Amino acid sequence: MKIEKGCWVGVVLITFLLIAGPPLGAQSDRMVLDASKGRSTKKRPPVDFPHLLHVEKGLSCKDCHHLYEKGENVLDESKLVEGNEEIRCSTCHGPTSRLHLEQAYHRQCMGCHRKPLKESKKAPPRYCGGCHVRK
Repeated sequence: MKIEKGCWVGVVLITFLLIAGPPLGAQSDRMVLDASKGRSTKKRPPVDFPHLLHVEKGLSCKDCHHLYEKGENVLDESKLVEGNEEIRCSTCHGPTSRLHLEQAYHRQCMGCHRKPLKESKKAPPRYCGGCHVRK
C-alpha cells in the first residue's frame, strides 16, 4: 500500500498527540490557587493562576512541580494530570508540615517573580496585589 507524502504528516502528528497529548493537556489553562482553605484569617483573595502563560514563558513542569528525595526532584511527570489528588500542593504542604501551603506558594512563586528583576528584564508581578487581585 502506497501512502502519499501529505498523509505522513498526519500520521506523525496523530502519533505525537497520542504520546505527548496527555502531559500537554494535563492542566487547565487557568486555575485558582487558594492557600486559605481551613484558615479563618483570610486576608487576600485567591490567585487566578495562568498556567498556560507560565508554560509559554518556557517553564518546564519540574520548575514548579516537585517531589524531592535526597535533594533530587524525582517527580514522575506522567502523574501531572488534572484531578490527581496525589500531586496537589496541599498533599505535602499541610498546616502541620515544615512548609505550609501559603509559604510554599510564596517561596515558589515569588522566587521566580523576583529573578527577572535581578537580571534587568521585564518582571512579572512582585507585590501582593499583582497576583491577589481584589474584585
